[in-house]
Amino acid sequence: INDGGVEAAGRPVRVEMEVISSGEATERIVAGEIEPAIWSPASSLWGRLLNYRADRALAPDESPSLVKTPLVIAMPEPFARALGWPDEPIGWSTLIAEARSERGWAAYGHPEWGPFKFGQTNPEFSTSGLSATVAEYLAAAGKREGLTLADVRAPKNRRVVRDLQRSVVHYGDTTLFFAEQMAARGPTYVSAVAMEEVTVLDYNLRLRTGGPRLVAISPEEGTFYSDNPLIVPDAPWVDADTRAAAEVVSERLISRMTPEVAAEAYFRPPDDAPPVAPVDAANGADPTEPTALLGLPEPRVMNAIIEAWRADRKPARVEVVLDVSGSMVEEGKLEAAKQGVDGFVRLLQPQDEVGLSVFSDEPVVVAEPVPMRTGRARLLARVQGLFPEGDTALYDATDQAVARIAERAGDDRIDAVVVLSDGADNASDISFERLQERLREVSGDEGDGVRVFTIAYGSGAEAELLADIATSGGGRAYVGDSATIEQVYIE
Repeated sequence: INDGGVEAAGRPVRVEMEVISSGEATERIVAGEIEPAIWSPASSLWGRLLNYRADRALAPDESPSLVKTPLVIAMPEPFARALGWPDEPIGWSTLIAEARSERGWAAYGHPEWGPFKFGQTNPEFSTSGLSATVAEYLAAAGKREGLTLADVRAPKNRRVVRDLQRSVVHYGDTTLFFAEQMAARGPTYVSAVAMEEVTVLDYNLRLRTGGPRLVAISPEEGTFYSDNPLIVPDAPWVDADTRAAAEVVSERLISRMTPEVAAEAYFRPPDDAPPVAPVDAANGADPTEPTALLGLPEPRVMNAIIEAWRADRKPARVEVVLDVSGSMVEEGKLEAAKQGVDGFVRLLQPQDEVGLSVFSDEPVVVAEPVPMRTGRARLLARVQGLFPEGDTALYDATDQAVARIAERAGDDRIDAVVVLSDGADNASDISFERLQERLREVSGDEGDGVRVFTIAYGSGAEAELLADIATSGGGRAYVGDSATIEQVYIE
């Protein structure tokens, strides 16, 4: 389109793109921070949620789809066969029953696989997480459509979903993170993950280096398509000329989306045409599924589901490790970092536990992990009282924080350490190599260890070093600055 020759309203059309997660884009549109002419979230579910939170019909009821991919239950093939796949149906009720079982995989003759462990992404940001959580509530209510506020608020249904959430390994911001961890750590990392078929194919065709392939199981109760709609908002910033240009772009994209073009990125075409290779059984997908689709709930019901999930999700125990060395005074880094921690702590639920340690010449424990129900205000006050000085004992601080969380670790919580630093270590007793060994030991391959997340902060931050620490700790590495630090903490 940008090469020229495409016009609308007598003027040339030019497209500028920005990649933003569906959940983040929803919040930023509501806040007036972005004004897209075309918005393509991964699912039409987000359009409904946008309308509810904006309290106006910004997204039309129907928008054309660019490509689609179904939400599936992804399992290592031996695990799926142990449950009877492909002859026996598997669905959300299967996952709920396994999450409630105390025997785990021993009930199927495989005690070496450990307990049943479930993975799903955060429904506040991720399409697969939102779709899965809605599907879980529909299954709990015994429905395929017509979910009501009463269904979401019913104690029985809340308890069913809560039981499944208690088997969650962790909540990531993308299913790609689960795929990467399974590739690196093996099939016992997680037993089943709610993810889109496109990620299953990406795992089998690109990420898998050994071990079993993943199979994409269409839940017997039904599922959703991530339909990637091309939404032209009904908003003041979309004038008549902009709308004409957006519609030309939309029509051009859809006209070129053949099954073959969609399949190049492991998607299905937007219409009813059958998918083509590699979207096939040879690569873990079933092109004849899904045969049962779930009905989208009303926007207010979806919002209630997210609110219920916040209260019922598996609680976390987190230690925030903050660099307060002298270099953090530059660029106002420490003050901005403190604001990021403040925003992060305020978003946590009463059942979450958070501790704080800092480091310069040496690590110092500021506050042991305390429930946010009683300790939030005190922790926030301690954060605001921090000042920068001294050198950087990054390795010692990370090692000691992980050891403290590991002492308390259990199946009842997600255990993690979040490390923010701007520079390389220059004051630790432990070596980098020994730290990596310790982190691998504690994070383990079973999906239930202590994960380490790192944030490289500031223009001179040692991003590669911090990424290596996160990889060894089974977590993810992020890069933040004063404009993005709070969003990084949220992710």
